[in-house]
Amino acid sequence: MYIRQNVVKPTGKSPAASAPKEPNIVLVAVDDILSWPMRDSKGVRHVGNFVLKAGAKMIEVYMTPSKSKASYESEGDEDAVSFKQKFEGEHPGNELEIAEFVQNSVGVNWVIIYGSCSDNYRKVLGSKCAPMQLKPALQDDNEARKHMLVFEQAAASGFVPGHYTGVLTFANPFAVANAGEVAISLANGNVYKLPSLAIADAIEATGVEQEHGAIITLIGGGGVAPATLASGILPNGAVLKDGISWVALENAVINLQVFDAGANKYLMELSRS
Repeated sequence: MYIRQNVVKPTGKSPAASAPKEPNIVLVAVDDILSWPMRDSKGVRHVGNFVLKAGAKMIEVYMTPSKSKASYESEGDEDAVSFKQKFEGEHPGNELEIAEFVQNSVGVNWVIIYGSCSDNYRKVLGSKCAPMQLKPALQDDNEARKHMLVFEQAAASGFVPGHYTGVLTFANPFAVANAGEVAISLANGNVYKLPSLAIADAIEATGVEQEHGAIITLIGGGGVAPATLASGILPNGAVLKDGISWVALENAVINLQVFDAGANKYLMELSRS
């Protein structure tokens, strides 16, 4: 729940100065998303990770950093204000890869994740019900060769761009062989696909190496007797909301945040679906 509070001047000598953008924006096709990170009660911060369907991955597209621009506008009468988000960028050159991307991306519903070199979070444009759509243009003349890529929402929504601190997924989730010993290591990443089970087993997380605040996602493998994560202390459980166990049904998702207490690390539930 949002409680009204003062909004003071941000820190820094020139907080309104432009923030250099990361050169690669991340695109996620809406049809590839298995589970969305929900927004918290204040409506902006995403809680959890974007979890993709089997075989799907996020892609990166290079944009000239100084030409990237994200924005939103509000529209509607006094009792019907909504937002439309927009991202504009330029990709240099006219190579086959960018032409193929444009050809096969028009009409696709997208979510855009982009970051800057000044922030410790990324911004999310687009949503399940109000995705971004590509509107491309080409300049090929004596002044420049470049693709102008504009992503816009066709439908307005009630949300400003979101803040995202979750992981970016460019590979398949780590496939867990034994639900009774899930090694949460840096080498294995932050997203784990549990096995399908014929005999019930308790999920135990071992060797948590990720730093405080990192988000760990478990994806259920289902089976005749799906694995179960109980509420408790590692390695036999996690701190779960209301103490309710999580059952790893096929494609069920739970997001857990690492809490480093010094001598011990804990996994605390953020969300489940």
